[in-house]
Amino acid sequence: MTYLDGLLWTQPSWLEQASSWIDCELHQKDIKRIDSIKQLRVRHWSTVLQIPTSIGNIYFKAVVSELAYEAALSQVLSHRYPQCMPQVLAINGELGWLLMLDGGMMLQDTLKIEDDIKHWQNLLPCYAKLQQDCTKYLNEFLELGVPDRRLAILPVRFQQLLMDTETLGLNQPGGLNLLEYQCLQNQANLLVKLCEELATFGIPETLHHGDLHDGNIFIYDENYLFFDWGDSSIAHPFFSLHSTYDCLKRRFKLAKNSSWFEQLKAFYLEQWAEYETKERLQQAFEQAQQLSPIVAALRWLPVLSTMNAIHRNQYMEAVPNLLREFLSMISV
Repeated sequence: MTYLDGLLWTQPSWLEQASSWIDCELHQKDIKRIDSIKQLRVRHWSTVLQIPTSIGNIYFKAVVSELAYEAALSQVLSHRYPQCMPQVLAINGELGWLLMLDGGMMLQDTLKIEDDIKHWQNLLPCYAKLQQDCTKYLNEFLELGVPDRRLAILPVRFQQLLMDTETLGLNQPGGLNLLEYQCLQNQANLLVKLCEELATFGIPETLHHGDLHDGNIFIYDENYLFFDWGDSSIAHPFFSLHSTYDCLKRRFKLAKNSSWFEQLKAFYLEQWAEYETKERLQQAFEQAQQLSPIVAALRWLPVLSTMNAIHRNQYMEAVPNLLREFLSMISV
């Protein structure tokens, strides 16, 4: 028995239900399925199916109910920003089901040598412009169920997280020890101060992807398409590069002071020049990086809440490690 056995996505009855819905949607759009459906990926929180059709491969994604907003959000973004989103064909918002066209080649498949990081110099300005336009639709996104992690509410979310000692793995292997837990409690007032200070900059809060790395970006006709919005929230835009930097560090073994990070930051911040001076944008970015591990930790909560204790142990260190990162950031 594997750790994935027993998940909804592996049950024959669920696969039959999903396949029936897929075939119905394809029929309505006069698209013919030409071969059997293949299950490409299974996670606790989602699964992806590949459907060979008369117009090429089409992909189906299902997520747990706690992340069901991803389907509706992806559809809205696809219709509003077709130049930087995979085309969504159909959704079932209640079930969190999403059917979309092939988005092209994944960015991660093109990053072979360190110099390929230059792709990020091209795509981060596109992402920044997307974030800026999304400021007009925050209420709509919140109504879809996108989590609210804006600066005004972030301290409350932090306190709620500290109360969840099970997720923190308090005094468990890989979890927080009592000293770390006490340190986090002692930093509650500092976190409030950091949020208040970051809010004084003239940078609007907006849609934050939450997991912006090279496995969640397609390249199609020289456009960069952003997908996998299940970790998104309404938050400060500068939190988004936390996942990007972390991915690049691991993929290319980059040092923390690598010049690549300064270059990418410059390309990204240049798009925000109308909101603040260059110096203040730099200040806001550095302050956002101190808070970004907290927002990254919060995105794990909906996922972990769907797991039993045995499955949760697979990810026991995820939240504690991010909170340790926060402590290290504010102690510098």
